[in-house]
Amino acid sequence: MWTVSDTIEPVAQLTCERQIALMSAVVSRGASSPTMITLAADVGGTFTDLILVDTARSLVLVDKVPSGRRGSAGAIAPGIGRIAQRAGCRPSDIALFVHGFTVPTNAFLMRTGARAVLVTSRGNADVLEIGNQLRPKTYALIQTKPRPVIPRERVVEAAERIDAFGGVVEALTAAGTARVVAQAKALAPESIAISLMFSFLQPRHELALAAALKAAMPGVPVYCSHVVNPQLEEWPRASTTAMAAYVGPVVTRYVDELEATLAGLGFRGTLRLMRSDGGVATPRAARENPGHMLTSGLAGGVIASVELCRRLGVEGAVTLDVGGTSADFSAIVGGKARSRMARTLDGQPVRLPTIDVETMSNGGGTIAWVDPGGALRVGPLSAGAVPGPACYGAGGDKPTVTDAAVVLGWLAAEDYLGGEVRIEPGLARDVVERELARPLGLSVEDAAFGIIRIANAQLVQSIRTLCVERGLDARDLALVAFGGAGPLYGGMIARDLGMAEVIVPCHPGVFAAEGLLAADIKHVAQVPFRAGVDGLEAGRLATTLREMREKADAELATDGVPGDRRAFRFLGDLRYIGQFHEILVELPDDVSAAYDERALSAAFHRQHETTYGHADPKAPVEIVNLRIEATGRLDTPEVPDDAPRGTARLEAARRRRVVLAAGAAPLEVPIYDRASLVRGHRLEGPAIIAQLDTTTVVLAGQTAEVGAHGTLRIRESKA
Repeated sequence: MWTVSDTIEPVAQLTCERQIALMSAVVSRGASSPTMITLAADVGGTFTDLILVDTARSLVLVDKVPSGRRGSAGAIAPGIGRIAQRAGCRPSDIALFVHGFTVPTNAFLMRTGARAVLVTSRGNADVLEIGNQLRPKTYALIQTKPRPVIPRERVVEAAERIDAFGGVVEALTAAGTARVVAQAKALAPESIAISLMFSFLQPRHELALAAALKAAMPGVPVYCSHVVNPQLEEWPRASTTAMAAYVGPVVTRYVDELEATLAGLGFRGTLRLMRSDGGVATPRAARENPGHMLTSGLAGGVIASVELCRRLGVEGAVTLDVGGTSADFSAIVGGKARSRMARTLDGQPVRLPTIDVETMSNGGGTIAWVDPGGALRVGPLSAGAVPGPACYGAGGDKPTVTDAAVVLGWLAAEDYLGGEVRIEPGLARDVVERELARPLGLSVEDAAFGIIRIANAQLVQSIRTLCVERGLDARDLALVAFGGAGPLYGGMIARDLGMAEVIVPCHPGVFAAEGLLAADIKHVAQVPFRAGVDGLEAGRLATTLREMREKADAELATDGVPGDRRAFRFLGDLRYIGQFHEILVELPDDVSAAYDERALSAAFHRQHETTYGHADPKAPVEIVNLRIEATGRLDTPEVPDDAPRGTARLEAARRRRVVLAAGAAPLEVPIYDRASLVRGHRLEGPAIIAQLDTTTVVLAGQTAEVGAHGTLRIRESKA
């Protein structure tokens, strides 16, 4: 039987609370897993989303609370305490807590990271400043280079040199080491990055410097490039190592505070932290290589979307997660999320594996303004959680996208977050009129609709760029819309792009947190391995792969993963001989036991054809790097989200006056409660579907149908 309280008690300082019981069994992804309580929390810029699953009682609860002070782990305590209380348990009963957070991302974007020092080879101190010779704006007479996270005045040169073959040209001496330590110590660093020339081939000098620096400055973390990114190309390797040092202390402080907060709540279970590549890390692993946590907060929604698309049989989609501060989007191709081995953040390369997610400052709290030329602009500044949109009545005095939706009637006080967040339409209308409508000579409704159209146009252009750059046609793809605002604008965005349909998950507002429950422990590593595919010595390859597997296996053992729950996958960076850039190719499972040069070359040619549209099967191929992905399978629950079946009559709960086009008169639009919809219900737009964690807008000419797994499938009506 279900145990669900229908009574909502007001809680001071907290925004929304609701228990949602799903009428189907909660099952674990592990075949013989014990019953347990699992909690996942995803921290956004405005709200923190939580989802709790109790497999013993087949109970699923969701909640949203304010994220509080930026970068603080302590703000999560009220949410954990409240959702545990509503579940009738204590935090000490929670066996597994999976956490996604944006702290390192925000530290980089806002330049609030650690005071880091870079140690590099003599003569190479300007590596971060010079970068490369690519010009972002080819014909601009004046170019502005990105500002490195470690400025030139905090770079220390070491008198040493390794050549391109790993040979020692100039040995690091004791006097040279002492000089580096003295100079670094004088700079009072919070962390240190070491990136010496060709250290990925011979790391002895980096190891010696790291040992000396740690001895002289106990407690100051040291990150070596041969560990963080053992790969050719000095600037990307130094930049990646510098980034790890820049966000490392921030991640460590957050994890320390999180563990202390959980301990204070009485939590005694297992803590796992979301990684950028879609796996989860132990606190130990997160501290050792914090670079893997850089885009932690972006991965959960993509993972959940992949799982949902698998259940629905959807092969291709674009994910759209619109929250209070930003919008994130990614492509799903062939039922899988794409990964990338490197990305550029604010013009600086970071060569660590991540899920292929793009992000932009465009959310419900994004501020609209009029520029000096009299044009309406939206973003990039955000009202955030504090003070928030003007309609919250918490002191916000700038018009936001959420205020525009309130003016148009898309959002209403009785629907917004279950009616628990007090929104005041009068405040939204006043701020839009004062700041935008009067200066632009528009009606309040037209100014509000202009905000929505501009914000959506930015998202449309970003999704179009995402698809074009990856060789995809948006018209062949579905749009998985989630987050607090994704379903609000998904129908308009999909229509502008001509997409196949919009898929709205059962619980869109906490969908990213749900994705955390599908993640497993992951470790990745790489080693340089330069060899032609033809004539490669199989024994050399087998020895290298065996050593990589042994190290990865030891990491999983340290994390407490049983031997039968460990899996390994080998990949290689391959390219045509003479080519500059590599392509990632998955190696056959038996490559170390039975090396087949023809099969490996053929796999590369196929991948090259897929990526670039052409290949040359006669050209020789070489391996540049070898990589390993080690996965430890976790006992996490599979969250059921099937909509209830039945014969309930489709009826609107109420009607509301809504503006759905520029210059149009308000329409009386039916408002449906999503909780009352059952599978098979079909409704015609214009309509609005309200639920606890989001609002879905169905435009005129669109049809929404309740499908499998509790989804809303929105398609253009057939003429």
